[in-house]
Amino acid sequence: MIYDLIIIGGGAAGLFAGALLPGKVNGLILEKSAAPGKKLLMSGGGQCNLTHGGSIKDFVFHYGENGGRIRSLLYQANNLVMQEFFETRGISLMEREDGKVFPRSLRSKEVRDMLLACCLTNGVSLETNANVFEIAKTSSIYAIRCNEKKYQGKNLLIATGGCSYPQTGSDGKFFDLLKTMNLEVREPKPALVPIYVADYPYGALAGISFEEAKATIRGRDGRKKAERAEPLLLTHEGFSGPVILNLSRYAEPGDVLEISCCKGIREEALLRKLTERQPGNPRQLFTVLHECLNELHGEKGGTLPKRFLEELCHRAKEDPARKFASVSGKTLKTIVSSLIADRHSISRTGGFESAMVTSGGVVLDEVDLKTMECKKYPGMFFAGEVLDIDGDTGGYNLQFAFSSAKLAAAEIHGKNQV
Repeated sequence: MIYDLIIIGGGAAGLFAGALLPGKVNGLILEKSAAPGKKLLMSGGGQCNLTHGGSIKDFVFHYGENGGRIRSLLYQANNLVMQEFFETRGISLMEREDGKVFPRSLRSKEVRDMLLACCLTNGVSLETNANVFEIAKTSSIYAIRCNEKKYQGKNLLIATGGCSYPQTGSDGKFFDLLKTMNLEVREPKPALVPIYVADYPYGALAGISFEEAKATIRGRDGRKKAERAEPLLLTHEGFSGPVILNLSRYAEPGDVLEISCCKGIREEALLRKLTERQPGNPRQLFTVLHECLNELHGEKGGTLPKRFLEELCHRAKEDPARKFASVSGKTLKTIVSSLIADRHSISRTGGFESAMVTSGGVVLDEVDLKTMECKKYPGMFFAGEVLDIDGDTGGYNLQFAFSSAKLAAAEIHGKNQV
């Protein structure tokens, strides 16, 4: 049998492609693991953050240095198109205050099962435990060797994902096969991962979060590499939360991570306010510090966790309960600096076992981004994380999987109608 379409990879992009076909084909999904969509089931903490709200024009910024190159692709199959696709197939959606879009049920299984049903409706069947280890092209047909079986297809869609969460099947080994086909692959790196620093001081404060913190990555030469202002989370071993995850693509060992937990408050302004109140002040250091932050930054400043402020005092080798009038100016400067511009030397970032997505992959120059067809191999297409695109946390990676899969599906269906 010669299939109209063989999809290698039953993750988000592969399932999207099969489900998004505008008509019926004779198709097959070859999934390496025992079940499809494992990573999709994990997305958004199992709640499936499908995309982000707002204008698609704002999405480009969220894909790093290659974001501008996929602008047209995103516009053609945008977040509104994605939401309409799900809504018209019985998946009710909701948008949270932070802009993240989820199924109203908050069940990723509901999304996975609907995509599988659409694939079957479109004539695309599924075979699991199917490890592809050879691709060859003869004339206009692709020959696929998989386990002990062979398959043939007129069109081939590569949707094998990257290297993140290797236990789900996306272990990156397929990149080696693509390299043998003379396709350029940018070395994969973990992305959307925690950042670990030397002498991390907040292990005892794991779980404490900040609604909005500013974080900056600086190279060894002191130059700013990237900066964001988003929620921050302290863990047992390092920094995490959206502001860290989204910056991690730029972080290298030896770089400096600079954090301000009081976005909008200037170091000199806080220090001046504190020193003005110091003479003869009998109240505790912690109390005055909390009060000044509250005055400078309203509710946000005032709601900094008490344990965090106390830890800053301890880091400055000072008792938070000490009489404020007797605190040295040097100690105040140390505390204020830790609040406004806390600098840490980056020792490493999280590995693929904790990465939400992969940075790197098949370089975009190998693909016609209007159709997702490979320039060197007509009839072979790419979609999703296998490509050198990684988005921020918040639904941007599933949006790219959807957008790229939709373009590929439309082109493949059109070829089969000729």
